[in-house]
Amino acid sequence: MLLAMIYAASPAAIVSVSRLQVRITTGAEELTAGSVVELRIYETGRPVRKLSLTHGESWPRDSTRVIPLTLSDGIDPRAVARFSLYYHATNAVSPPWEVAAAEVDVEPNSGASERLLNATLSGVIAQSGELASEEREPSAMRCATDADCDDHRSCNGHERCAPRSHDADSRGCVKGLPLVCPVNQVCSEDRGCHGPDASTAASRSEP
Repeated sequence: MLLAMIYAASPAAIVSVSRLQVRITTGAEELTAGSVVELRIYETGRPVRKLSLTHGESWPRDSTRVIPLTLSDGIDPRAVARFSLYYHATNAVSPPWEVAAAEVDVEPNSGASERLLNATLSGVIAQSGELASEEREPSAMRCATDADCDDHRSCNGHERCAPRSHDADSRGCVKGLPLVCPVNQVCSEDRGCHGPDASTAASRSEP
C-alpha cells in the first residue's frame, strides 16, 4: 500500500498530502436541499478540520457522490485520530439521514491511493450529529509532544518529538542519549547514577 511503502522507505519523513476524495453512497432517504454535510478530520495536536461537502443541493436516495477536496494546509495521515461525517438537517421535520457507505481516499489518482484509516462509515445520523470512524490507537499515531515519546526510563536519556529529524522513527520520535555517569558509577532506573553498594564494597575489602 502506498503509505506503508513510504513509511518503510523513509520512516523519518513527514507524509503530507493535500488531496482527498470523499465517496458517499446514500441510503433510503434523500438528502434534502439546504442540509449541511461536512467531513471532519481530527488530528493530534490540531483543531478539528471542517470541510464542507454540500453547497445547498439535494442528494437523491440510493446514489453515490464523489467529492474531490484540495487542502490548502496538507495533512499527515499518521496524525489522524479519527474522521467523521457531520450532518445538520435543513429543518426540524427532516428525517434522519442514512449513509450506506462513506470512504475517504488519500491522494486519489496517484496510481495507488490509500483509504484514510482504512475505514468505511455506514449508519444513520439524526437531525444534527456525526457518524465517526473508530478512534485510532495513540501508539500508531505521530507524536505531538515529547511526552508522546517518553518511555518512562531515565537511564537511556530523554526522548524527543522531532518528526523532521533524520533520526526520527515512524512516529516522529527521536531516542535520547544514554545518561553518562561519573567514573566508577552506573545508572539504574530506581537510583540514577550511583557507585558500588556499601555492603558490596565492604565484602570486597575483607581478607
